[in-house]
Amino acid sequence: MTVVPEGIVVFFPSFDYENSVYEQWESSGILERITKRKRVFREPRNNMDVESVLKEYKDTIYTLSGVNSEVNQASYSGAVLLAVVGAKLSEGINLSDGMGRCIVMVGLPYASPSDIELLERIKHIDRFQNLKLENSSVSTSYDLYSGHVEGGFDVLRSCTHRGKEYYENLCMKAVNQSIGAYLQLTVTPLNDIYVDCRSIRARLSIVLL
Repeated sequence: MTVVPEGIVVFFPSFDYENSVYEQWESSGILERITKRKRVFREPRNNMDVESVLKEYKDTIYTLSGVNSEVNQASYSGAVLLAVVGAKLSEGINLSDGMGRCIVMVGLPYASPSDIELLERIKHIDRFQNLKLENSSVSTSYDLYSGHVEGGFDVLRSCTHRGKEYYENLCMKAVNQSIGAYLQLTVTPLNDIYVDCRSIRARLSIVLL
């Protein structure tokens, strides 16, 4: 927070996870340390409130990050925007240059295993591959899945390469959509940080590049 000037955008997989991390920061004193250097803004759940939060975030960057800003010299060096993958701020919002000097992706936004439509699609893709390989053996959990999270995990564990690849590609597509717009809009160098051990796996790292 003290090294990166102006704006930092931090993406979380969901609003619930963002709220959990924020509460942990509050109770541990981390939030207090952050706010000594940067103002913290949070993406609202209501899309109608996004524009006002975004405007305040931008105004803060311009005001506190000016070269001759007395406030900046005294304490603040910009702002932090906590956003959510798949929400309003991850879909084409213009936050170029100083608005996003550093993009942080906390976790990976895998789709919920309780999504029945998604799991049915994955099962179809997996069955199609099995038919092509003349292998009709599939997990019995395919026919028992009823929308429960544990049942969804059973389906994913039973999938062959193609079904799992589809599930991972959906996740990485969401990541690329979130940070891609910033990479395209930014003229000056931008830092992107992935806070999840799974993002260093070889196949996922290739997709990220």
